[in-house]
Amino acid sequence: MIVDDEGDNGRRSRAVAGQTAEGAVPTTHRPNRRHRAARVVLEVLVLAAAAPFVALRAGNLTKFSATFDHLHWHWLFVSVAAEIGSITMLSWFQHRLLRVGDLPVTVANLLPVTMASNAVAQSLPAGSLFAEGYAFRQYQRLGASRALGIWAELSAGALAAAALAGVAVAGAAVTGPGLRLQLLPILAFVFAGALVAAALFRRAPLLASLLGRALRGAQRLAPQGVCRLLRSAQESTREMECFRPSWGVWLTCLAGAALNWCLDAVVLLMGLLTVGAPVPWQGFLLCYAAAQLLVELPITPGGLGLVEGGLVVVLTRFHVAASSATAATLMYRAVSYWFLLLVGWVAVLWLTLRNRQADRAASAASGPAPASA
Repeated sequence: MIVDDEGDNGRRSRAVAGQTAEGAVPTTHRPNRRHRAARVVLEVLVLAAAAPFVALRAGNLTKFSATFDHLHWHWLFVSVAAEIGSITMLSWFQHRLLRVGDLPVTVANLLPVTMASNAVAQSLPAGSLFAEGYAFRQYQRLGASRALGIWAELSAGALAAAALAGVAVAGAAVTGPGLRLQLLPILAFVFAGALVAAALFRRAPLLASLLGRALRGAQRLAPQGVCRLLRSAQESTREMECFRPSWGVWLTCLAGAALNWCLDAVVLLMGLLTVGAPVPWQGFLLCYAAAQLLVELPITPGGLGLVEGGLVVVLTRFHVAASSATAATLMYRAVSYWFLLLVGWVAVLWLTLRNRQADRAASAASGPAPASA
């Protein structure tokens, strides 16, 4: 006997649709539209304010334009090589994390994924969240399980955060005595917390236990939505209990994350040398760490406008001339932002075409679906 599956369900769906059409229009999307409109206005205001701010900080425009008349181009080539090395190192330590789950991938497999996800992160406000989802889907296409993909993404983020905090601590340690006394205790505390957070992902059972305790405490006071999130996180963490890298692997990945930041800092160093500016060695790492903090602010894509203005300010605080600081910042962003953005979207296009070809090949190999009775 043939059952009409469309019957009651179809009539109910059409009735609901009719009520929606005849009655009031649902308002659930209006706050989202207002939120998006407010964000666009905020981004435009930030970018509109950044350009004159950078121009004013540049000081004498004649000196600023003269800076570009005597560029040392060989440092710019070193800058590009250092940025390529930085993105390769990022792919390398992500490869080591995925190998913990016995996923047979190489750095060459992950390099286009890293470049593409970086482009996604640099193209959207709070783009790191979108980039993690994009990279997770690419990991699954490479054969990673859901648990392994999530664990690798979270572990890589925790290790990268800890490594950047270590760079900031090193910068505070070598700066002048005044700033050292102010910043070093705070940054050392942040660094210790980041190391503990990264170590928790090395032992997922301990993290699941901590989440369980937080869930039991939250059930009394926190809203149901928070409890559901904690419960989902605890269940996901339990799936990661089989990923237990050795201390050697974990410390190697932490060193790889630190080398990734150091190579990117070399790009800023080469930007200063390209325009012939003096390098503020005592405050150099602090300037770089401050720029990376501005990149992560979820206001404009990739910190566009914020990094340019903020980095010029901190460089001038360390006695770099305003015109030289502005020119060096623009050279740094030309390589670390615009160059990676261009290469990354080429990688996105290449991955999209490759994945479509793979899907067509898989569909052709499976053959036509059998007709149902």
